[in-house]
Amino acid sequence: MKVVKRKLGELNLMDDFLFFEAVSGEKGEWFCRLLIKAICQRDVKDIHIYPQNMIQGNDTMRHGIRMDLYVDESGSCLYDFEPDKYTDKKLLPKRNRYYRALLDGRLLETGEEYDKLPDMWTIFILTRDPFGKDRMCYTIKNRIIEEPDTHYEDGAVSLFLYTKGAIGGNKQLTQLLNYIAESKEENAVSEELRELHRYITSIKRRKEVGVRYMKSWELEKMWREEAREQGLAEGRELGKRIGIEEGRKMGREEGHREGREEGRKEGRKEGRKEGRKEGRQEGRKEGRKEGRKEGHEVGRKEGIGQGRVDTLQEMILLVLAHKGKVCDEMIEKIQQQKDNDVLERWLHVVMETDVMEEIQEKLRG
Repeated sequence: MKVVKRKLGELNLMDDFLFFEAVSGEKGEWFCRLLIKAICQRDVKDIHIYPQNMIQGNDTMRHGIRMDLYVDESGSCLYDFEPDKYTDKKLLPKRNRYYRALLDGRLLETGEEYDKLPDMWTIFILTRDPFGKDRMCYTIKNRIIEEPDTHYEDGAVSLFLYTKGAIGGNKQLTQLLNYIAESKEENAVSEELRELHRYITSIKRRKEVGVRYMKSWELEKMWREEAREQGLAEGRELGKRIGIEEGRKMGREEGHREGREEGRKEGRKEGRKEGRKEGRQEGRKEGRKEGRKEGHEVGRKEGIGQGRVDTLQEMILLVLAHKGKVCDEMIEKIQQQKDNDVLERWLHVVMETDVMEEIQEKLRG
């Protein structure tokens, strides 16, 4: 968000610079009593004020706080005023909790009892509605949830004041918040506010205040520029880390895709190679199996054929033996003949012919 420099005369009490000048000036105590009376409905006398009071964290690594106005009422009650135009309303409850915790941790000396702990009012003055109910005043106190009517008093009160709230509040508070939000003459509608306006107007007219405002603006500008540069550097570094991580992620994804594709190609190549090898092995195995089967079948057929040849040859020789002496030439001729058809024809010849010479003649033909 771009911050536009305004003239000193245009500032309101919601602006840190003017609020600080008002509470730290010659009528600062009077102004603080006016705030406490209108907001807390309490009249106070002996007070000590600490504008822009800084409280460090428990050590250098812990978050510290800066209270816009810290008022001590003689050690019996403390008031923390925080005019705030910018804080995210979601952060306000925990900001309030942290402020109170850090302040409480510094209030008791060693050995002191807890009843010595002073009461504390934390007062946020806001230009935006913190809870969206259009209330002028939201009062926060601790209570027993299960027994809301049972008294529980720890001395802690938090007020969230919405300068434009339409519900609640009283006349004095309404007029004060209107003037704080827009510190101009037409909003100074009571005698106290007119006195406050004269005080604020005199502050704005002082030369030394103008010089401080100019320096504070230049200082704030320098801080914003340093913060911007630091933010840019941190942003670049963060962007670089994010870019590296995204690059790694993209690289892994691309590498995964490329690796998957290369793996598929190599897998297909190796798969084909192994497939061919396995195919050859399975083919040889199946071939051997089929070959054995075919060989068995062929062998069986050949065996059957050979058996029939042997049978025909034996029958022919047996029939010839009953019909007379068979010469060696005839025996050898019959044993050498392997054709079933020829042997069957010869068997018919030897069975139908009784004369050996005719049989021999027919077998030679």
